Amino acid sequence: MSEAIKAESREPLLNHIRELFVSVRWLVIFVFIGASVGYVFSEVVVDWLQAPFHAVMGQDAKLIFLSPFEKIWVHLRVAFWAGLVFAAPGLYGSIYYFVRPALLYRERRALNVMLGVVLVVFWIGIFFAQAYSVPLLLKAVMSFKSLNESPFLALSPYIDMALGAILATALLFELPVMMFFLSFMGWVHSKTWSTSRRLAIVVNAMVSAVLSPPDVMSMLVLMLPIHLLYEVGILVSRMAEWKKHELR
Repeated sequence: MSEAIKAESREPLLNHIRELFVSVRWLVIFVFIGASVGYVFSEVVVDWLQAPFHAVMGQDAKLIFLSPFEKIWVHLRVAFWAGLVFAAPGLYGSIYYFVRPALLYRERRALNVMLGVVLVVFWIGIFFAQAYSVPLLLKAVMSFKSLNESPFLALSPYIDMALGAILATALLFELPVMMFFLSFMGWVHSKTWSTSRRLAIVVNAMVSAVLSPPDVMSMLVLMLPIHLLYEVGILVSRMAEWKKHELR
């Protein structure tokens, strides 16, 4: 009898492991396909990333590269990150189908809506960052008071900076979405978000200090929109609780 119970308990575990391997396999496939597509369009993406540089430094300004293989590695890195963005719908789908059996019907509907909103907001954050975050960050760095150096910016460090700023901005745009979802699922109450403002300000200051150039004004300029997103998250978390109560 005990052997039969052990066999039954092992079977669901083996099923979950099989499902996990299938999900991981699809994740790898989607990333490979996305990176392949990203490599095909890497020239376009690199030019798109350089647009803020030309807007700040002038159309005649050029980025230099310091080693023969620098351009190749830049295109490969851009292809990988662009591939992750292109493959995002498939990645989300794989994660959703893995966790779907453990969710209730209401939770599945909420997760479907949230994944769609996450994708849209992520894309909005990417284009917002390219249009505003990267130019503002570049202007702040170039206007930093120091010796009278001549600016010769290298291709690889600039692309890394642009990709980092774009990724950070896109992820920060997801903050209100995640706060809404956590409150709608009942995992975090909106009052918890409200009472955690001081902690959020401290974390915001730490994140801004890491992402911004080394001066107080740039840090404050970055802190303001992040805290605004947090306040928007508090409002939408209250809306989530109101919507959840209405559906009961």
